[in-house]
Amino acid sequence: MRQLLVSLGIGCLCALAQAGARAQSMNDPMRPPDAPGGAAQGRAGAGFGLQAVITSPQRKLALIDGSVVPLGSRVRGATLAGVSDSLAVLRKNGERDVLLMHPDIDKRPARRARP
Repeated sequence: MRQLLVSLGIGCLCALAQAGARAQSMNDPMRPPDAPGGAAQGRAGAGFGLQAVITSPQRKLALIDGSVVPLGSRVRGATLAGVSDSLAVLRKNGERDVLLMHPDIDKRPARRARP
């Protein structure tokens, strides 16, 4: 009987502790830009750009400005000409526009250590 009361007491304490916890609001990077409460509010005027790429032997897709774009399709008045693990290439009137997944990251080759 005593063990049952202890178990009930612990259960009540856990329930009370969880009652005070509140869900934290999070930004969903895959939410379309025009959806209410979407990332557009946090990135107003940023233009979104390249958000994700999906590649497989059968197909290549890019998530650009909240829209899924297959290779060869049109987006931003240009054609999606190439997709790799962190970039997408758009072609319009013979010009290339490279969209980077993380444009603020500057990649440089590592220096070799001297022996």
